[in-house]
Amino acid sequence: MTDLITQMKGRAKRLRSYLSDLGHTLSHAQSLEAISKEEGCRDWNTLSAQLRQQESTQANRPPIHVGDRTTGIYRGSAFEGTVLTLERTDGSSKQLCPVWRIKIHFDAPVAIGTNTQLNHTRQRVRAMINREGKSVNLKGVPDGFMQIDLP
Repeated sequence: MTDLITQMKGRAKRLRSYLSDLGHTLSHAQSLEAISKEEGCRDWNTLSAQLRQQESTQANRPPIHVGDRTTGIYRGSAFEGTVLTLERTDGSSKQLCPVWRIKIHFDAPVAIGTNTQLNHTRQRVRAMINREGKSVNLKGVPDGFMQIDLP
């Protein structure tokens, strides 16, 4: 069950309890229908479908946007940078765990190795991230290369 639906059921339960205290009996189904009417819907089924769709849309929004300033950790080194590109990789708005392809330009080059004899740095990187800002593979499994601090 989704959070919004749980909240609406809680509202219906409080309405039923309040009316019961006033001496009016109301079934749980009737209180759900009353909440639905209050929200401008025809019935409970319509309201719950709208709430599920609304939560699905919210879950599929990107965690960050092009042009945003961000900070985080890339291969063990802290960075500050700007998001240059961001695109959804799966093409499906119904996937439970959306993944985005991101390109970030770091303000200063970031060292990616621990070997002092080999000084490898990166200033522009691409990665796949999930909605928590963690780098993942195409299946959505975290790989630990990057963590973006989300607003």
